[in-house]
Amino acid sequence: MSFKDLSEWFRKLREVSETYPVLVEGRRDAQALKRFGVRNVITLSGKRFADVVDLLEERAEGVVLLCDLDPKGERISTRIGQLLRSQGFLVFEEFREYLREKGIIHIEDLTEVRYGKNKDP
Repeated sequence: MSFKDLSEWFRKLREVSETYPVLVEGRRDAQALKRFGVRNVITLSGKRFADVVDLLEERAEGVVLLCDLDPKGERISTRIGQLLRSQGFLVFEEFREYLREKGIIHIEDLTEVRYGKNKDP
């Protein structure tokens, strides 16, 4: 999946979130995505990864992994991604990789990036 700009990224994420849960690190990340109409957002904060797997088994065959791109987010993304794949889930990371290409590190900053002084990267 490719994106021509951040507007298309949001549009496609909204579409995909109708079918697949979107995993983020914390509450502020979830709030930022919900402001843009992204549905089906699940926060990892305070949850054991095994519990996340149990939760997802009841909901979907795949998941959009959208952790921050800082060192902590990278560790979480690697660990939960490996666990989910080992349990047979499809793990979509294209949305996260687009943010990496654009230099966007924190999911919670998307509102500022989209509407603040930093226009569409």
